[in-house]
Amino acid sequence: MENKDFYAGLKAGLSIAIGYFPVALTFGLLAKTAGLSIIEATAMSMFVYAGASQYIALSLIAASVHPLLIVMNTFIVNIRHFLMTASLSEKMVPEKRWVKAVYSFGITDETFSVLATSKKEKISTAYAFGVALIAYGSWVIFTTVGHIIGANLPLFLQAAMSIALYAMFVGLLVPSMKGNRKVIMLAGLAATIQCFFYFTELLSTGWAILVSTLVASIAIEMVYVNHEKRAKSTYVGEEGV
Repeated sequence: MENKDFYAGLKAGLSIAIGYFPVALTFGLLAKTAGLSIIEATAMSMFVYAGASQYIALSLIAASVHPLLIVMNTFIVNIRHFLMTASLSEKMVPEKRWVKAVYSFGITDETFSVLATSKKEKISTAYAFGVALIAYGSWVIFTTVGHIIGANLPLFLQAAMSIALYAMFVGLLVPSMKGNRKVIMLAGLAATIQCFFYFTELLSTGWAILVSTLVASIAIEMVYVNHEKRAKSTYVGEEGV
């Protein structure tokens, strides 16, 4: 039964593995152009295993940001995983803590979506391992392949690829901004605060990104919470009338 669930998990995670192919390949290539060795790039994918954070780390490494700030920025970007794993634990079969710790490492936005939308009443540990393993393997393998490809590109192309990092961020941000006023406000405020720190040089690059992200997130969330409270009180008042 466990083998059957594991192979079912592999099958369910195959689409994730295919989707990771171009992103991981690009990361490996950019890691090479950023000066990381093949061991460093592969190790980052093996131990960090967080796409957006790894791309951010590349830009921070290129800016010679202190490692502690890179770790802190990674933590802030991935703080949503606390909510995802807490939500997912309710749907998983009971298991030992160390086992949960192992497969929770493989939880990403994509694997969470597959597991959370599963039609199974309770998801087996073997199924979760299957989904996480094939996605994780794809990310690590194609990171290495991307680095190898990058190492064999002409030097002028390696230098030109550095702009692809910023293009990647734009490509991730723009689709989420369409029709979402909250994301637009968040991105705009964070960019404004970041520009302020950049031109005034009050904070280093790492601290500026960290503070901009936190301040913008808290400020926009407070605006929306207050807006919802006012809307709710107005609705209650109209109901009373």
